[in-house]
Amino acid sequence: MRPGKVTTFIKKSEIRLEDIERFSPKYNKGLNQEQVIIRQRQNLTNKKVNKGVKSVAAILWTNLFSFFNVLLYAIATALIIVKEYGSLFFVGILIFNITIGMIQDFRARKTLQQLQILNAPSVTIIRQGLEMNLRDEDIVLDDVIKVKLGDQIAADGIVIQGTIGVDESLLTGEALTIYKEKGAEVLSGSFVTSGTAYYRADKVGKLAYAQTIQMRARTFQRPTSELLGAINRLFRVIGIFVIAIGVFSIAAAYYQGNTLVNSVKSIAGSLVGMIPSGMYLLTSMTLAVGVIRLGAKKTLVNEMYSIEMLARIDVLCLDKTGTITDGTMNVSEVVKLPGHEDVEVGALVATIIKATNDSNPTANTLLKHFKDETQKQATLAIPFSSSQKFSGAVINNKTYVIGAANALLANKGHTNVKKLELQFLKRGLRVLLLGVTEEKIEVDVKPAGVIPLALIVIQDTIRKEATETIRWFKENGVKVKIISGDDPISVSEIARQVGVQNAETFIDLSTNALEEVENVHDYTVFGRVKPNEKEEIVRSLQNAGQTVAMIGDGVNDVLALKVADCSIAMGAGSGAARGVSHLTLLDDNFATLPSIVDEGRRAINNLQKTWSLFLVKTVFAITLSLIYLVASILVTRGSGVRYPFEPKNLYVWELFAIGIASFFLSLQPNKNKVSGTLITNVIKRSLPAGLIIVFAVFFVFILQSFGQMVGSDSVLNITEEAAVTMGVLTMNFLSMVVLYRLSWPFNKYRMRMFIAMSFGAIFLTLFSGLISHPALQFLGINLRSLDLIKVLILVVLNISAATIYILIDRKLRVKKTKV
Repeated sequence: MRPGKVTTFIKKSEIRLEDIERFSPKYNKGLNQEQVIIRQRQNLTNKKVNKGVKSVAAILWTNLFSFFNVLLYAIATALIIVKEYGSLFFVGILIFNITIGMIQDFRARKTLQQLQILNAPSVTIIRQGLEMNLRDEDIVLDDVIKVKLGDQIAADGIVIQGTIGVDESLLTGEALTIYKEKGAEVLSGSFVTSGTAYYRADKVGKLAYAQTIQMRARTFQRPTSELLGAINRLFRVIGIFVIAIGVFSIAAAYYQGNTLVNSVKSIAGSLVGMIPSGMYLLTSMTLAVGVIRLGAKKTLVNEMYSIEMLARIDVLCLDKTGTITDGTMNVSEVVKLPGHEDVEVGALVATIIKATNDSNPTANTLLKHFKDETQKQATLAIPFSSSQKFSGAVINNKTYVIGAANALLANKGHTNVKKLELQFLKRGLRVLLLGVTEEKIEVDVKPAGVIPLALIVIQDTIRKEATETIRWFKENGVKVKIISGDDPISVSEIARQVGVQNAETFIDLSTNALEEVENVHDYTVFGRVKPNEKEEIVRSLQNAGQTVAMIGDGVNDVLALKVADCSIAMGAGSGAARGVSHLTLLDDNFATLPSIVDEGRRAINNLQKTWSLFLVKTVFAITLSLIYLVASILVTRGSGVRYPFEPKNLYVWELFAIGIASFFLSLQPNKNKVSGTLITNVIKRSLPAGLIIVFAVFFVFILQSFGQMVGSDSVLNITEEAAVTMGVLTMNFLSMVVLYRLSWPFNKYRMRMFIAMSFGAIFLTLFSGLISHPALQFLGINLRSLDLIKVLILVVLNISAATIYILIDRKLRVKKTKV
């Protein structure tokens, strides 16, 4: 295909690279605009499936066709068939829940899309002789891409200029640096660990290797969420009860000879009561609100449930550079060692950096400081990597190296140099050694016979917000550990300056093997750590039962970020770190972390309360349904025993004590530290309340049966209509008592919410219960059926049940506080 030839659109499913004429641009020229247009028309671009954002179809499907929604559709259909329209109000609540869920999902989708545009991976593409910073999706086949330390390979390609070290651990699982020279193949999903190079895109989009393993190579790992696990387990158990009780209820209705209308109303009332249809919705809404709030603070949330995990952490691991410090630094001093005063330090350092094409923060700082030095001619260079801790170049037939002193000098000897270095390290400064050796240097081999020439002292800039943020975690019971590739003495001093507790307990992993460290908890600062050792430290903490969060910004943090329970990347960090993290601080504001923890605590603590509201009704409906199922089997056939309530009898409970109340409870601030397991806390709150309401309501129907046995002239004679009314009033009153206890202790927000819900419940009950017109009796109760005796019984029953519940709940709270 010649440039300028008319090109037809090619579907991706029809793409065959062997049928495509290829371009061979020079590394410093790249494709021209006409060639780019040709590739775009051919659909040979690097566009990928959008990750992290729900599609419109997914939002519609999850909101419309959840398991319980489908059950409710079936129940509504059955009620319509028997023309029991008065019991269909729950459909309105269902539609409201679905609508709110969709609104929140679409809002969260829009927020994530906007934030991902801000955080979109950018690549340096050479076109028409110019360097352009574009999105990785803008790459077309045969584009020339420039990469440096920390960049992620965005498309499979062939190196056409330069040498780079790449980490393919996200593709192969092996944390090894592989050096790629001209002609070597690079794979999308790997990360550059050293050097600078240009490569030509050989495969793009779905044809690239990384796309076949996208979930492993380019996206974050889904965090282990107790919230998600708990709600899935609860729904499985509830679903089993709903299906089983539904089937047996149909059989019982047939056995008892109930009419079709009565059977449908009874079974519908039983099943609708069991289904916590808004529970999953409220959970998603609560977390979605957190995503939106954090988005306003420039925090990209790749996975909603990671908000929860950060709230549960026991240990926060930091990489000093880019987190405690802001990544900027300056050369504060150059010390020429005795006997080498005539050494041209600046010229040698600048030559090494230019020869290696290193582009990390340290190299950039050195190059900026020595920019005016005249460079020399280098014949061989080894770029810096985080594993070898040095870089070097051959200049005038001598090998000059720069890096960490302990990586370049023998363990014995050079005592004076090490003492001088120690003085700077104790002040929190970084020290690089410039040395020379007659030996040939090799990749990943410690150079021998290095003669120290000079020390270059570098000062990091500590973030202004670091001290306050570290103090916040300390006050909230979270241990902070610093995992760094720098010297532990220097890191320890910086940690002390920002208030890290026990900062003086440090270990140098260049002289101590990590596998020989008995307990990682004994140390706060880990220095001279290799990338794979960062991962091992995180795993060791997790194996000891700790929930670990990891913050990093560089390619050397990727392995640790991947295994952490919650991983956080700095927005200005490498694409490698951002690509595998659950959260990204787009503005690099370390002070945002407490806000993220607060959002997690708000979500978990409030959901424990709101889940309890939903499950009280579920416990009530399941228990009462089982009681009536057993009763229908034990009593004489044809006696007409059935579950006494219809869906409309639960409207006040569902609307005021659960639906509206849970929404407002989920939004309130709650910074209390998360304690206990979610399921245990929810069951402790919901089970006693649900059972007490069951026994109180069932007592009404026992009185009705007793009154029928005594005779119609007895004061205890209670009609079925009066019994249902008394039962509905009892469940509604006790549900508000449960809401009262879950809202305790009150603040202005919760007090106003509770008063509003109480007045709403009272008004709706009185309005519906006193009106004689059938169209307005939408609760299915009749207050006029109650006389003074029945009212007195109701008052005593409700006060007694409420007192028992409050005493049990108070005892459980006291026990939890002691624990």
